[in-house]
Amino acid sequence: MTNESVGPGPGQLQAKDIESFWQELVYQERHLALLPNQAFVVQANEMLARIAPDLALELERSEGSLFSRLVFSAHGNVDQFENLMALVRAAPSLPGYKVQAFRNRSPINDFSMAMEGLELSCSDVLVAHYDAGGIVGLELGFEKIIAPEQRELAQHMAFIMLDHVLGEWDFAVRVGPVDVVDAFAPEVAGVGPLSAFPAVFDAFLRDSLGRSYRFPPADDDRWKMLEARRRDAPADAVPDLLGLRLSANAVATRADLPYCLQWTLTFEDGETLDQARDAQEGLQAALERMENGILAYTRIEGMRERTACYYVDDAAVARQSLQQQAVALPGRVDVSFDPSWDAYLAVYAAAGAAAADAEHDDPEAA
Repeated sequence: MTNESVGPGPGQLQAKDIESFWQELVYQERHLALLPNQAFVVQANEMLARIAPDLALELERSEGSLFSRLVFSAHGNVDQFENLMALVRAAPSLPGYKVQAFRNRSPINDFSMAMEGLELSCSDVLVAHYDAGGIVGLELGFEKIIAPEQRELAQHMAFIMLDHVLGEWDFAVRVGPVDVVDAFAPEVAGVGPLSAFPAVFDAFLRDSLGRSYRFPPADDDRWKMLEARRRDAPADAVPDLLGLRLSANAVATRADLPYCLQWTLTFEDGETLDQARDAQEGLQAALERMENGILAYTRIEGMRERTACYYVDDAAVARQSLQQQAVALPGRVDVSFDPSWDAYLAVYAAAGAAAADAEHDDPEAA
């Protein structure tokens, strides 16, 4: 028997509310289509606010295009991304419209903005980057002199501009710490204007962090095994065994793999451990066959439980596949919305730290 820990969290949109919004939008579409863009957006957002006040809708109409685009945004608030994705996933067919989750990058490389008497362009903001444990850390500076009393305002404006330059998903999910500095640290790379940063950012994700965002081929199944002990564990306690799938890093933070599903099975001996492993590898095969999910890491705790962690596109569909692999072993399933792949990257960072310690202890071991 497998127990499940899922359930909607507080503030999670209900299916009936999502359906109600789309029904109203479809009913009002002919009226909305006759309105100027601003009036369309105001009225559509009034409908949206009744079910999801933290989300917003934007309209993009291109002259000569056969369709308009409805872009839904959570203003970069990751806590609302699950609601946003559920809303867009439930969108009905709307002739003349395409529905999109998350704001795109600005099509203009070097735009300007002004607030409270201060004007900044993207070329006035300098950006440097570094590896912050599998995500991108940033340092920001200014090319132009900023008066002390406008420093806080300039920082606020730089964050807004960075969000528009990178797009909502990249800035909220793939960027980690962002610090505004007077002088860049020696270990950061690529100091340059914000206007040129998107290409630098993409190259760093691809070439340095290894993010092709394509599923690894069948012959690329690289793993790293680690031993770990809890801080409060006795010195003679059996260590946990972590199996990190290095090749899964290629798809880490993909927007269509936002759910972390952890399936834990209990075992008593070598035979039941093999049964647990076979069941978990069966789910891996089922998910990866259609690229609906990927096995990211495994963990054996206390020689009594084996956990397999998967990142999947649809938690409900993944659980159905899991039931088909069910075995006569007690276990549990935990599902969380983890678009930043925090669970995986925590293990990934631990593997990097362990490798660094090993190299420090024995430089020839690497």
